[in-house]
Amino acid sequence: MNPQIIAERDNTLILFDSGKVVTVPNTLYNQVKYRDFKGDRISYHFNDDMYIQETYDNGIFNAFINEETLNIRDSVALCECIKEHQNHNNSEKYELLFKKLYLRENKDKIMKEMISVFGERVDMRTRDDKTTYVIDDRFMVDDHGVSHYKSDVGHWKFLCTVAQGNLSKMSISTKIGDIELESTELTIMGKIGFLLAPDITDSVFFHQLSEKMQDVIKQEIQLDSSSLGGT
Repeated sequence: MNPQIIAERDNTLILFDSGKVVTVPNTLYNQVKYRDFKGDRISYHFNDDMYIQETYDNGIFNAFINEETLNIRDSVALCECIKEHQNHNNSEKYELLFKKLYLRENKDKIMKEMISVFGERVDMRTRDDKTTYVIDDRFMVDDHGVSHYKSDVGHWKFLCTVAQGNLSKMSISTKIGDIELESTELTIMGKIGFLLAPDITDSVFFHQLSEKMQDVIKQEIQLDSSSLGGT
């Protein structure tokens, strides 16, 4: 016989299970599991391509969109998605949750595709589970969106920069649809763009660099200007 809810308190659900009275926390997950699914593993389809299946471990789910799979442990968030779909026939909440977690789990893969438009000028490097983006082998943005520059002796030093341009929205096409980048990824992309074409009139940025690097960048800008003038 499946567990039955025999009483409900503010913080507790009281169940009758296999001849015994037991209690569980009164969470949305337990409400869905014991009221809607009678204590069985939760299995729910939002549509043919979007569904979840609870594993044999309570509160841990395999989640699917278009055959892409995630292991999700936020049982309350998933149950909120179920209730939203049951009450309003709307799967957007589940789709947004899946995409948010998919971006985090596949961040390096997605960011590598994003920076591929810059060609060899931007090198994505991963070491000890930390990812950095090296620009022209003289600037670097870490995976927190913090900028650095290479000193004259080859050491990375902190560089105060502000991401430039409109960073309000940027998305990438994936197997599960378009995914919008989150704030950290937007900052990384914005700073990469700035460091690819540094603005020497930005005195806060430019005066942090060594005199040697300042001279090199000035010379490059002069060469670019001469090249454009000669066309």
